[in-house]
Amino acid sequence: MDVREKAAQHAASYVNIKPRTAFQMKSYLKGKGYEEDIIDDVIEQMKEYHYIDDYQFAEMYFAYGFEKGRGVSRIRRELAEKGVSSDTIDMVYEDLEEIPDEMEMAMAIAEPIINGIDMDELDYDARQKLKAKIGRRLMSRGFNSDVAYKVIGRLVK
Repeated sequence: MDVREKAAQHAASYVNIKPRTAFQMKSYLKGKGYEEDIIDDVIEQMKEYHYIDDYQFAEMYFAYGFEKGRGVSRIRRELAEKGVSSDTIDMVYEDLEEIPDEMEMAMAIAEPIINGIDMDELDYDARQKLKAKIGRRLMSRGFNSDVAYKVIGRLVK
């Protein structure tokens, strides 16, 4: 078995575990010690057979992220970290058939934080701490500050 076949086998095993981006595959094969030209050939072959497809990967990742209650900003950032180009991310986002309402998602995440808390009994400092807690939770989930402020405004009066 020559080096190219061995690299293709490693690539097939890697992508068989779960979907990967071209960037992830390149990093993996580099870590295995393969040369750049072999890596590029293997990745092109994987793309031809649709074993690697960054567009399809991004579509699945958006669906996964929405299912997990993540905001668009976080999903976009995570896709970029996985090596998906910003153009591909933009194209996929524009082509999505269903985009959950971010306000509804954010409200669903924030409401449990205030369950059982009587807003009338909170002093100014406690109210500020509660606002900060909601804001941190929403921002960590990838919701932009506009959405976070609107949710805080609705929930903490």
